[in-house]
Amino acid sequence: MEKEEKDIRIDMNDEEETDDINAEDRPFIRRFGKIMLVLFICLLAGCYYIFVVELCIFTVQLLEAKITFLVIFHLLFLLCVWSYLRTVMTPPAVPPAKFRLSESDKQRYLSERKPEVLQEILVRMAKDLPISTKDSKGAFRYCDICQLLKPERCHHCPVCDICILKLDHHCVFLNNCVGFSNYKSFLLCVVYALLLCLFTSAVSLYGSILFWTHQLPNTQAKVPIIVLFSLSTFCCVMLLLLLYIHCHWAVDNITSREGESGTWNERYDLGLSKNLRQVFGDEKKYWFLPVFSSLGDGYTFPMTDATKDIEKNAAAVAKDITESQN
Repeated sequence: MEKEEKDIRIDMNDEEETDDINAEDRPFIRRFGKIMLVLFICLLAGCYYIFVVELCIFTVQLLEAKITFLVIFHLLFLLCVWSYLRTVMTPPAVPPAKFRLSESDKQRYLSERKPEVLQEILVRMAKDLPISTKDSKGAFRYCDICQLLKPERCHHCPVCDICILKLDHHCVFLNNCVGFSNYKSFLLCVVYALLLCLFTSAVSLYGSILFWTHQLPNTQAKVPIIVLFSLSTFCCVMLLLLLYIHCHWAVDNITSREGESGTWNERYDLGLSKNLRQVFGDEKKYWFLPVFSSLGDGYTFPMTDATKDIEKNAAAVAKDITESQN
């Protein structure tokens, strides 16, 4: 009977959790994420040392060039690290208490076996909540693990093991989920990391050329600078691809999860300007700073007017018919 009851609950859930992780694997994945986080910080510290000490201080001869390189590098470096730390240290936003079942409904839900009664409990609760998204069977999405009704664009992260508002993805290099609360700082981190890598690649290429053309004597700094150029160039390519993907999704108001699974609702697309303001906010002075300024509460989202969409499509169809007749 217990297995039958569990099967009923799974049917009531959203079918999105196909990538669910076993409970015994979760601690390993979390530890692996912490290791990747430490390795990333060590790599960043190593690149910082090579650029500042080996390249700028010991290799570059002109004082004006040294100062210029160091000022630009530290400006980009501080913005990148600030954005990275904000993304890593910001806790994922979770649904508020009103999306959780009351104790009486929870006990009834846990003891009930009939799917129609279970759905009746969820329907009665959902009528007072801003929820319109349902699963493929037309049922409200309920998470048995977190014991709550899932708001719009909310998903359960199998690694963090919690439901997260506007979940985009779980990033192993951050050891954290990227969602409503830190998506802006994540995008800025990618942007500033790309600019930092581009600048580092250009300056390290300049230093490498000085060695290759024998304008500088071969010193112990030659190999680290060439390695820095290769590494920063490789990171430029990876970050450029990552930024292209996320800019495309941000412009269309799509999360990574929605884009990859094909579950995006086109009515979330408000147009380029409004979509960007959903992420960066209305105050343009905060757009390029990793401080939270996104619009909304994370569980309700403005949508385009369905009536206008229907009228627009009907007008387009009528125009096509008229042109074909002529």
